[in-house]
Amino acid sequence: MTDFERRLRAVLEPLEPRRYTIEGARDAAILIPVIAVPEPTLLFTRRTEHLSSHKGQISFPGGSIDDVDASPVDAALREAEEEIGLDRDQVRVIGELDAVPTFVTGYVVTPVVGWLDETPQLELNPHEVAAILAVPVSHLVDSNRVEPGFEHEGHPLPTEAWVWEGHVIWGATARILRNFLNHLAEAGLTEPPGDTTSWTAWNLPAFEDR
Repeated sequence: MTDFERRLRAVLEPLEPRRYTIEGARDAAILIPVIAVPEPTLLFTRRTEHLSSHKGQISFPGGSIDDVDASPVDAALREAEEEIGLDRDQVRVIGELDAVPTFVTGYVVTPVVGWLDETPQLELNPHEVAAILAVPVSHLVDSNRVEPGFEHEGHPLPTEAWVWEGHVIWGATARILRNFLNHLAEAGLTEPPGDTTSWTAWNLPAFEDR
């Protein structure tokens, strides 16, 4: 076990993540794959343009929690296998993070953090995934973060975003990323992201703890 994984586990394993119910929303789960080499790196996907929601956006692999799934962890691993061909046997689950709502498309997402010792062999599902991005944690810093109003493809974004090699990570994925980076900072593995004005809708009255 690397020092990075050990320190991250020490922070995530004791967590009791917050879970929510929003009337009419569907439960979903995503996997945050952390690859150890050549340096700690996160895997994101760029969604295809013909999907019904979040088309063309950068996201973590994941999707709806189905009846066949025993847990959010099981759903996150299944979806990662289906979307990018990630063998679940290569993933060591470290923990789960607070649930995150998607305010427009009606999901409540449970993020699952998984560790991989080696760079995996992947096979994209061409219907869902246009490309995979391997973004080093060391690049997810404030110098690569922009506040709401940043223009992307002619449109101002309503949330903060991280920009990496022309790719823009925003929306619910940015919210999940911010929380994960804060946990990394707690473990002494990176600097925490700066304050943002993105989350004025975070404390919705429709939220109910569960």
